[in-house]
Amino acid sequence: MAHVQVVFFWFAYLLYAGGFVCFAYFLFSRRELQDRLGMACVAAGWLLETMALAARWVEAGHAPVVGGYESMATLSWAIVAVYLILAWRTRVKALGLYVVPAALVFLTIAWGRYAPPAHLVPALKSDIVVIHVGMIFTALAAFLVAGGAALIYLVEDIALKRRHIGPVLGRLPSLRTLDQLVGHAVMTGLPFLSMGIAAGAIRAEKFGVEHWWRDAVVALAVIAWAIYAGFVYARLAAGWTGRRTAWLAIAGLVCLLAIRLVAVPYLSGFHVWGK
Repeated sequence: MAHVQVVFFWFAYLLYAGGFVCFAYFLFSRRELQDRLGMACVAAGWLLETMALAARWVEAGHAPVVGGYESMATLSWAIVAVYLILAWRTRVKALGLYVVPAALVFLTIAWGRYAPPAHLVPALKSDIVVIHVGMIFTALAAFLVAGGAALIYLVEDIALKRRHIGPVLGRLPSLRTLDQLVGHAVMTGLPFLSMGIAAGAIRAEKFGVEHWWRDAVVALAVIAWAIYAGFVYARLAAGWTGRRTAWLAIAGLVCLLAIRLVAVPYLSGFHVWGK
């Protein structure tokens, strides 16, 4: 089972890389065939990564969210899943140049942390934990897409103001399209983040974790939630668009990445993964 899992992951990795190359070529050539081929590669890679995670689930006997390897691999899977859904809904093509490398980075980190399946500590033997992690990872994937679109928006906006539109920037989606994508992605991610935080609080109370609200992960998650809730309010009630909402999307993403890359491994007092 472990051998099959590794083979699926490697082929998924290669397909993601191939998809990125196709997207990059499409940006320069504008040949629709390259874009379609890139999407096909990414979709095929996602299916193979799904099979790899399913094999890991069977081998471990629990959802693949324990330890650095499983959590990072699952996060890359979620990023590509959200990207494929939003790409299908919005038809924004250039975002694959940002999202697919992000998935490759997390998958690379996962490979560097590979370990055999770990036994669950008692606090993790609960369906609420799977719900909590699944919701948080889905939210992070959506916010990564939003952050990518926001970053491209800001780069294009600066170039337009300085009238430095080269052959590549001139082929990016319009500012209006990118702004809409940022909004779609944040609106998708916020409900999942809300449910993930709620599930985490229920889990902490159920297992009697003392002072769980003081944990660095919890604090950063609440800050990120406030930023994205502010984004939604500003967009719907105050009519904010453009640069202001793009900066909010990036600020929220920085908080969430700090959770996964800094708070969980180094600062958290009770976010343990396995034993």
